[in-house]
Amino acid sequence: MELAGFLFQIFLYCHFGNEVMLKSLKLSNVISMMDWTDLTKNTKQGLLLIGVRASNPIIITSGSIIPMNYETFFKILRASYAAYNLLQKANDE
Repeated sequence: MELAGFLFQIFLYCHFGNEVMLKSLKLSNVISMMDWTDLTKNTKQGLLLIGVRASNPIIITSGSIIPMNYETFFKILRASYAAYNLLQKANDE
């Protein structure tokens, strides 16, 4: 039961990290679809800076190394299952 709680907590971080990344990628598309003709020069410059920054997605990381997304979650699942099988085999022998 503790393993399920642990995996659920990791899944939440990975899920919301993935959502932040996807939303940040959509931001530049939304800005480019706006009607820029009615905006002031300062607003256009600000949106241009936001669009340039949004071209690189925001990635939430763990320990400044591991990106928190679905791929990381599945890697954790595979590694934990492999470790469990290894311990089971060692216990059986």
